[in-house]
Amino acid sequence: MKALQRRFSQRDSEALQELQDLGIYIGGEPVTRFEMDYAQYCGTQFCIGTGNGLDALTIILRAEKQLGRLPENARILVPAHTYIATFLSITEAGMHPIPVDVHHLLITKDVVEKHLENVDAIVAVDIYGKLVDDEVYAFAKANHKPIYTDAAQSHGAKTSNGDRSGSRGMASAFSFYPTKNLGALGDAGAITTNDEELAVMARRMANYGRTSRFVNDMKGVNSRLDPLQASFLNNRLLFLDNDNKKRKKIAQVYMEQIENPKVKLPPADFLESNSIHVFPIFLEERDQFVAYLEDRGIQTNRHYAIPPHQQLAFKEFNDMSFPQTEYLHDSEVSLPCHPLLEDHEVQEIVIAINEYS
Repeated sequence: MKALQRRFSQRDSEALQELQDLGIYIGGEPVTRFEMDYAQYCGTQFCIGTGNGLDALTIILRAEKQLGRLPENARILVPAHTYIATFLSITEAGMHPIPVDVHHLLITKDVVEKHLENVDAIVAVDIYGKLVDDEVYAFAKANHKPIYTDAAQSHGAKTSNGDRSGSRGMASAFSFYPTKNLGALGDAGAITTNDEELAVMARRMANYGRTSRFVNDMKGVNSRLDPLQASFLNNRLLFLDNDNKKRKKIAQVYMEQIENPKVKLPPADFLESNSIHVFPIFLEERDQFVAYLEDRGIQTNRHYAIPPHQQLAFKEFNDMSFPQTEYLHDSEVSLPCHPLLEDHEVQEIVIAINEYS
């Protein structure tokens, strides 16, 4: 990660000096600039910076409740295959997650259709950077169910129609955690939407629920995008598309050249509508395989070792079973796929995997 961030050292130093010269340390021009640039990049009218991605999704749901669009204690359909933050955002908003299993990696129209009558809204999750299919959004809209997006891993991804991540559904939540495709140098997040009423309410919600300096007409939170992080993000936004192209090139090599019967690749359409935040492979001997790669000098990761419904934090779901989700969490290994990987390094990884026995 250090090498990825080091590319921006000079620009970041200039951003810090600019902030010191401005003397404005909350909000201000750097935040406004990033919000405008990121909204334009995503193809939305509005972007609201937040302290992190968890807050972004929580604020969306709380704002919708404040607007009367979601009921108190709303039931929110959510894929079991996600990071725990997705579940936490729902409970932090005073609502109830309704976990469902996934097909391959993501929720599908068929999965949503089975549960639609029992939920008030849907949170779609773009896991690994892969966008949830358009037909899920179309089905939700046709059935008058609000659908929101956890886009924390899909910065810059596009559908076949050219729609960007962040422009689908009622609103989308982004995390800019440092390891994301678009990452800050600390915690940061954002909401994107085309709904002006939701945008206004979300911004108020993120700023203590204030309508003016001394007037608070609702209970809000303190979750604002830091101006220094906003400047860092603008520096990196210029390079996001090119970085994503490099990630996709590496992923294509993996898809075409990894040939080991013990290793299962992601579905054939994995490269489509995907920012390639993570390149996952799946195998039963995960610990042994990871140790083997480490001995060859290849670092891997897991996304994620334990699914939310099996965490002690959500004991109420511990007796539930979601076989595909559990398989993914038990067998997933994330391969190196960052934009600074050299071609020879990618080949070394492929060779090492193909020689594993």
